Amino acid sequence: MFPVASIPCIRRPTDLWHASGVKERIMNKAAIVRWGLGAAGVILFAAVIALLWEGGGEQSTGKIRVAIVPPGFGSPFHVAIKEGAVREAELLGWAVDAVAAEKEDDFSGQVSVVEQELQKGISAIAINPIDVKAIVTAVKSANKRGIPVFMHNTITPLDDGEVTEFIGYDQWGGAVQLARYTCGLFAQNGNPDGKVYILMGIPGFHANRRTQGYEWGIAQYCPKVEIIGKQTAEWDRTKAVEVATAALQQHPEIDLFYGNSDEMGIGACIAAKKLGRTVNADIWCIGIDGNPVTLDMIQGGEITATLGVYPDLIGATVIRQMKKVLIDGRVVPYILVTPSIVVDKGNVDAYKSGSTWTAPVEGEPEFD
Repeated sequence: MFPVASIPCIRRPTDLWHASGVKERIMNKAAIVRWGLGAAGVILFAAVIALLWEGGGEQSTGKIRVAIVPPGFGSPFHVAIKEGAVREAELLGWAVDAVAAEKEDDFSGQVSVVEQELQKGISAIAINPIDVKAIVTAVKSANKRGIPVFMHNTITPLDDGEVTEFIGYDQWGGAVQLARYTCGLFAQNGNPDGKVYILMGIPGFHANRRTQGYEWGIAQYCPKVEIIGKQTAEWDRTKAVEVATAALQQHPEIDLFYGNSDEMGIGACIAAKKLGRTVNADIWCIGIDGNPVTLDMIQGGEITATLGVYPDLIGATVIRQMKKVLIDGRVVPYILVTPSIVVDKGNVDAYKSGSTWTAPVEGEPEFD
């Protein structure tokens, strides 16, 4: 296996964060939120306590209830985030509502789910938005109710609405890590001009960041490698099997599939095996997430590698950051960047044990 090096996150060459006016606009918005949580922290704390003792249901017993709203629960990634959040919340004696729309492309459904949660007397909400524009309506509703809004699995600011904190990994930089891994893999196997096919997620900023970052990394670090095609597989394993099968039949010269998610990378390997290819010998498959099922498949040689982003610890981090705001009255970073690392057979045990995890750090946003 190609050894995994510690690779720093690399952003796009033109960093919009430092473009004229952009940084100032975003940080002015962050300052408003910080003022509300810092200078008015005592007021917020008092309001939370009043809510706990005057509200109905579980809130009247003094038990804090928060909500986690992912795009859906079809992916093990979102399930792992929920499980990590629930475990951390239980340590605090909190309750967690983990709810989602029926489909991961249902923008309006996610907004409706959030609106419903806001009416239940929750103390805070964390959203992994399907679409950063569509979710603004729901965020504004939370703002009107004085409910702190966190965004997880994204560090891309919204155009409007007040968000307390964005928590997530650098998707562009993570994709660049996988591109560099691809370059090393091909070089190690004596194939510096390998052929890659990309399986993209549902169109949107997540798929954009993960696809474009990878493309930039390939062009930067191994320009002889050719990306011969790309198509959406909608974050879904079954769809990925279908798309990868058609791609291999049309382009049998494909050496590696890169999926914007683990489930799509797994689907590609399943398709390749059905067509007589041997994983990690004449076909390689990589993805993004670091889901438990993927880690087991890496150990079993059924998929090559993943970008491990610690979904369970992202969930735990969301709860810890909520506690800092709701209970401790602390000011939290506007952007909190969680770690990511390429995981293959060489370091999968260390990743599973949690020893590769590093503390999240305050960072800069990424823009679509």
